Amino acid sequence: MEYKIVEKITRGGSSRIFYRCRRGKESYILVWDKDVYNYLKLQRHLSERGIAVPRVHWADEHSHLLVMEDLGNDSLYELVRKTRSISPLYHAALDALVKLQVDGYTHAPVKRYYDYEHVRWEQQYFKKYFLRQYCKIPQKKLRAIDADLEALAERLIAQAKPWTNFLMHRDYQSQNIYIKDGKVKIIDFQSARIGPLTYDVAALLRDAYVTISEKREHAFVTYYLACLKKKGIKLKEAEFLPLYHLTGLQRNMQALGAFANLSLNKDKVYFKEYIPRGLALLCSGLVKSPFKELSGICTDPKIMSRAV
Repeated sequence: MEYKIVEKITRGGSSRIFYRCRRGKESYILVWDKDVYNYLKLQRHLSERGIAVPRVHWADEHSHLLVMEDLGNDSLYELVRKTRSISPLYHAALDALVKLQVDGYTHAPVKRYYDYEHVRWEQQYFKKYFLRQYCKIPQKKLRAIDADLEALAERLIAQAKPWTNFLMHRDYQSQNIYIKDGKVKIIDFQSARIGPLTYDVAALLRDAYVTISEKREHAFVTYYLACLKKKGIKLKEAEFLPLYHLTGLQRNMQALGAFANLSLNKDKVYFKEYIPRGLALLCSGLVKSPFKELSGICTDPKIMSRAV
């Protein structure tokens, strides 16, 4: 019995192509992925360790195609918009994250690391697409933040050193987390790296796609630390929060760079709607930081007005 294409799915910033298709009474997702080999290798690894990723029903590496489980439309992003009771959803997402970070790390087929070079690449990505192209800040003026960006990168890597041996999803946000049959399913994990555990939790709790109050964010951090403790990883808030805040800044910069690049250069203009929230998150973190030049540029009323 052949698969029948029902619709093309336009989602996210991925270069992969998705179609919803049917075979008999069942619904599936057909994916074209130029890097299907590495995706399948990581999918098998995660699945074998009981980590909640979509099932792959069929794959042809030569044609770069695979047919995978249809998770439906209930992403965390969509569900949060429909309910006031978001804590159970975020608790489930944090439970799944800890399992991915800890259980997924052992023998992970991942050779890329979230290191100083990659941190600096993310910062340049933010400068190039968000500050320079989107906000039109002159290159000469941007030189004022170079020292702050370098200091942020050095501090982040130094503080992360004891906590870098974890599997890092690298885009663990509400649009990449689904709930199916009451259970979390994680997608878009193909960019995984080995890195600090704070990056993914910051991506989830300082997510430009949704609005979480500072009080709720703190409660979810407390829950996350309790999840880590159950895995034998004991971290006090006082040692966790400084690194969490640094990686939160870094993540918010990366996201803004992506929103600008996708909306201006990839014909995905809908990403513009998330820029105001993303900038607000970055500015709120910078106000409490020692990075005054970076804070000054990002909180400049002219910049903020362009980002609305």
